[in-house]
Parts: sequence; C-alpha cells; structure tokens
Amino acid sequence: MRNIYLFANGFGETVRTLIIAYLILTFVFTVYSIARMYYIEHKSNNVKTGRTRVKYLQYTGRFIQMPVYSMEEMAADKHKRDVKLMYFPADNPKSKRFIMILPGGGYAHLCTKQEGYPVAATLNKMGINAFVLEYSAGRDCEPYSPMIDLGTALVLIKDNLEKFDVVMDGYALMGFSAGGNLAGIFSSHKFGYLDYQLPKPAAVILGYPWTCVNDWLHHPYWNIWIGLLGIWLSNRGSFYMFGLRHIRKGRQMLDVQKYIGDDYPPTFMYSGSWDVLVPASRHADVFDAALTEHGVKHVYEKYFGVPHGIGLGLHTKAEGWLERAVEFWEAN
Repeated sequence: MRNIYLFANGFGETVRTLIIAYLILTFVFTVYSIARMYYIEHKSNNVKTGRTRVKYLQYTGRFIQMPVYSMEEMAADKHKRDVKLMYFPADNPKSKRFIMILPGGGYAHLCTKQEGYPVAATLNKMGINAFVLEYSAGRDCEPYSPMIDLGTALVLIKDNLEKFDVVMDGYALMGFSAGGNLAGIFSSHKFGYLDYQLPKPAAVILGYPWTCVNDWLHHPYWNIWIGLLGIWLSNRGSFYMFGLRHIRKGRQMLDVQKYIGDDYPPTFMYSGSWDVLVPASRHADVFDAALTEHGVKHVYEKYFGVPHGIGLGLHTKAEGWLERAVEFWEAN
C-alpha cells in the first residue's frame, strides 16, 4: 500500500488528509448553497409588491390589521399579544371565498414580508381575498399555540363574515416551510379545525413544507454541515414549542405524516431539489408518499435546482406555481 502515492505518508495520515479535504469541500459547498438560496430568495419573493399593496389598501381605508385575541386574553397571557390577523381584500373578487396564508420561519420567527404580503398581493390581483396570520413564534411559542392561533383566527373570521365580506365554505390554507407544518397538522383530525367546529379546508397549499420533524439520524446526510443544520432546524421548532425537556416528544408530535387520514383535504405542494434547510427528500417527498398511501387527491411539483424560501418563485423554475395551485383549489 505504501507504494501507492496516496498512502506515501502512511495510512493514518492519508485518512486524516481525506477527512480534512471532505470537511473543507462540504463546508464550501454548504456556504455556497446558503448564499445562493438568499440570492434567489431575494429575487423571487417580490417584497416590494407586498409592501405596495399594503400601502394602497391603507390609503383606501381597506387594510384591516387586528389582534386575534381579546384584550382580556392578551392581558392574561403576554404570549398572545403579537398574534395578528391581516386582511387583504381583492379589488374585484371572483367570489367570497378566501385563502389563509401562513408564513414560515421554523417556529422561531415569521417571514411575513417575504411569504405573506407578496403572496396576498398576488392573490388579490387574481381576484382572491386573502388573510395573513402572524402566529406565535420564538419565545412566544407554547405547546400547539400556532394551531390554537390559527383556529382562533378562523373563528374570528367566522364571527365577522359580514365585516370581511367572505364565506367560510371552500376556504383554503396556504403555508410555507413551518407554516406548511402548521397548515398540515391543522387540516387533520387532531389539533385542528374539528376542535373549533370549523369546516374542513377545501384545499391545503404547501410551499417547501417542513413536515417530517424527526431527528436527523433517522435521515443521514452525506454532508455533515447540512446535517448540523438539520439538527438545528429539526430541534429548534420543537424546542420553542415544547421546551428542552420534551424536545424529543415534540419532534414526534410535529410530524405531519402521522396525522394523514383517508379524508385529508386535497393538497397542492411544491418544493425544490436544492433545499438545504428543508430537504425535499426528507420532507415533501415523505409527505407525498403519505398522501399517496391514503389515496388523498394531491399534486406535488418538484423543481430541479430550486432552493428554500422562494415564496412566489419569480425568476425560478417554480414560477407560476401559485396560479396552478389556485386552479387546483377552485377545482375542488
């Protein structure tokens, strides 16, 4: 073996060199992938459109932003004070149905400006009324509090149908990343719409959903740095929601696939093959398999080379997904 140049300095030294080379190359690849993600995310989200729409609705006196909980509830629980519901009415609505948008953020924060406002503005252009919910996240997140926030917000809409000029029949839930986790669980029989005497969503629309919240060792990564990201992301949401003591149980309770039944709502889902934060093979693909197993009507679009957090997906291979998702919703 010593006659082979690679092992000229001994087997141990060669292994050490290969490990160092692996760590350096995979680190460079990970940094490149994350930088690429942020660059594409900046181009594809169209934050300006969302901001412009908010200003226009404010100018015309039609933008509604309101707390989900009452003053008494917020006084009793400070974690409920930042839960807000925003209404984006379409200028010329095709119907009184609406879509509830749930931004992502790993249950640590909310990407409302990237995955909330621009999507709502685009739906308005399509003649669709939209709501954006800022649910509990980070230190305000408690066990199942995002699901409680969503249920309470939908009940608030149900109790004020004339004010919003909408109907509950046929509403859809749209969630991105962790928002997809929230929408996915809420659409099942547990921790969801049944607890609030609400109709089942007519459709669930998910963008690069964070669905399979398992320990990364169940899904080994060839890239150790991305594996470390997986540890952080898989545990972060569970930590905020359930605390360090119950973090393992929390991961299991947030695994959407476990809640899928034969009567699960029709689902439209898309993801990208270059998602280093929420790999499609560990999340969307697994969710797709669960939907197929239970015979749930669904569409799954997977785009080569597309990263995480792209929202509307403008200037990417995913562009146009929202129009197809709306067609899917309207057909159901």
